[in-house]
Amino acid sequence: MPILWKKSVLDGIKLDGKDNVFADLYKKQKQAVWFPEEINIQQDVWDYNDMSPREKALFQELIGYFVTTELLVQNVLGESFYPYIVNPKAKMAMTIQMFMEDIHSDFFEMVLNTFSMDREAMYEKTKTNPALKAKQEFVAKAADFISVSNRENTIDPDTIEGKKAILHAILINNIIQEGTFFYSAFALFFAMRESGKMKNVTNGIDLIMIDESLHLKLGVEMILGVIEENPIILEDAEFVNHIKNTMIDGTELELQFIKQQFDQNIIFGLSYNEMEEYIKYITDRRLEELGFTAHYAVQVNPLKFLQKQDLMTLQNFFEVTPNQYTNF
Repeated sequence: MPILWKKSVLDGIKLDGKDNVFADLYKKQKQAVWFPEEINIQQDVWDYNDMSPREKALFQELIGYFVTTELLVQNVLGESFYPYIVNPKAKMAMTIQMFMEDIHSDFFEMVLNTFSMDREAMYEKTKTNPALKAKQEFVAKAADFISVSNRENTIDPDTIEGKKAILHAILINNIIQEGTFFYSAFALFFAMRESGKMKNVTNGIDLIMIDESLHLKLGVEMILGVIEENPIILEDAEFVNHIKNTMIDGTELELQFIKQQFDQNIIFGLSYNEMEEYIKYITDRRLEELGFTAHYAVQVNPLKFLQKQDLMTLQNFFEVTPNQYTNF
């Protein structure tokens, strides 16, 4: 039995001093609740059927990635983070995040059904595509290490080493997966809309992006909260360097997927080089949000069409300073 359950319910990650931050995140997520039935994607069937083989293949890879990854996020939150968090406001923010991941899964299921996609094949994408499989295993490995259902789990959340393991897992799920992998996919959906295709599906992605920006914020605040309570973590130069390298490793995994999809082709008006620059750009912003210096030194968002998005619904963390998060 995991050591967590042998300890007092008052033990764990307390995140003292951040009640107002987590209460605000709970409130914002609650205000942003939406339901897939509010979006009519039926008209996009024409676009789907009219896509080129390469466009349709990319769209299917993205849908296949999301239908399984939204479930992975659920499992990571419920099994790996939530049991260790003591702060009640943080738990409220995490609970509503888990609810919204259900909404996202529901939305992508609606896409599968509306476009009569091969549901079984879509759910196999993250097993049959090596690049997608690598991304999911990257997240799952860190989460499994601290999972309360893992019989080999012996981490103690009250030790510095235990807190480091939890911090590392939060980083990979909320920052790398939701803040880099997802944002790369969002850019591809927005490129579809920019090219005149999948307008209604992408309207749903707009809403998912709002949610994920809040989940990203939640991850940043939990990590910063752990460090503020345990500044000794920053004295471990090897661990700090490991955190930064983990961010870079995640970016390289995403670039592998993008290169696999694009090769030397232009899809939805985008090239691999543009997407590579964009992914490096958002990685630099994520690093800065956590107090690191930029790694790739990409200061300008290369995807100009993203700057035309409605700022009331799509303003991203990387469009503002690290402390000026989206306010919906």
